[in-house]
Amino acid sequence: MKRLLFVSLIVAALAAATVAFAATTITNSADKTKLAYAKKALSAPAGKVTLVMANPSALPHNIAIRAGVGASGKTLAKGAIVPKGGVSKATAVLKKGKYRFFCSVPGHEAGGMWGILTVK
Repeated sequence: MKRLLFVSLIVAALAAATVAFAATTITNSADKTKLAYAKKALSAPAGKVTLVMANPSALPHNIAIRAGVGASGKTLAKGAIVPKGGVSKATAVLKKGKYRFFCSVPGHEAGGMWGILTVK
């Protein structure tokens, strides 16, 4: 009986851990004609978050995630820089708070290619 209870508790704990660390994928795209993303504001639940960016632009772009909302701070994840038709992905485990997503190609973030990710 004690063994059955112990096994049941382990199964319940594993199920709870799976829910707590469920992955979220959010799609966005680069703007086709200017230094911007299609969406400037994104939201996700806390946990593993993947931002996926399609690039329809003639310029190369990527997507990256930074701690905080400013133009400086630790980069937590950075996807590959991709040409037109490519897809860049950045994945990080995020706690509740606000993060900046941005293009790390030199000059692109300063030119306006960034947004805010709110994690709840």
